[in-house]
Amino acid sequence: MHRAALYQRANVLQRRDAEQILKEYSNSLQWHLDGQDSLIDIGSGPGDVFKDFIYPLMPSNFGKLVGSDISPKMCKHALKAFKFDERCDFRILDIATEEELPNDLKGQFDHVTSFYCLNWVQNQRKALENIYQLLRPESGDCLLVILIDNPIYEIYLSLSKLPKWSPYMADVKRFICPFYRTEKPQEKFAALLKETGFSHIKTELRHNAYDFNGVDTVKDNAEAICPFLDRIPSQRHPEFWQDFFNIVVDLKLQDATGDKITVPYVAMVAYARKSPQLFDNNN
Repeated sequence: MHRAALYQRANVLQRRDAEQILKEYSNSLQWHLDGQDSLIDIGSGPGDVFKDFIYPLMPSNFGKLVGSDISPKMCKHALKAFKFDERCDFRILDIATEEELPNDLKGQFDHVTSFYCLNWVQNQRKALENIYQLLRPESGDCLLVILIDNPIYEIYLSLSKLPKWSPYMADVKRFICPFYRTEKPQEKFAALLKETGFSHIKTELRHNAYDFNGVDTVKDNAEAICPFLDRIPSQRHPEFWQDFFNIVVDLKLQDATGDKITVPYVAMVAYARKSPQLFDNNN
């Protein structure tokens, strides 16, 4: 996912949920009395959620605010919006990296947030270990939102079975949440958080839906995040989208007029605090 401008224009669902969840959980975050908090957001994309909802949440005298993304193009786009505040930065970061975290990030933050990024990560245990390592040795907390179920997963799987698209989508399962179609994913994720060393764990599933106005809005949203388009010759993109929306019709997501597409989905919200007894002794 590196189409920054398109994603920023189309991520209406993601923005709605991030704003709502941040409002609900802002009082649960363990803010410092002196206001000198530092926060890193994982998978910030083009930075609009970071700028519009996370930045205003911070105390006026906060210490440091860092956005991150695995895509250099996303980070470059996001940096343009934050030239006005030297306390803000954007960093290229793979949260599931097996390598050591950069020294200027490791153990530097009071809070970690992430909205609809971890659903792309297959190695959830490693991602949580790295989130744990980003927090200060003595304390910290995290607020994580993961897309557990969404029609896009079924669409990808269906497209990957078509002979004309299968050569481009052989690794389709890399781009589907590892908790998709699993029983009690919130309990499994809570167990992973506990094994990583977190405490005060709260996980919940939210069943929701979003009404997109027309095919073009859905296409923009799907195109912005589709990992397969760069592999498919551009002259075949119209054919790909035709098959994509044929499946949308098969899944009965589109109303009779064709003017509205309703996307049901399940999000998992997780909050946890750092218990410093694990991992830090090995730093």
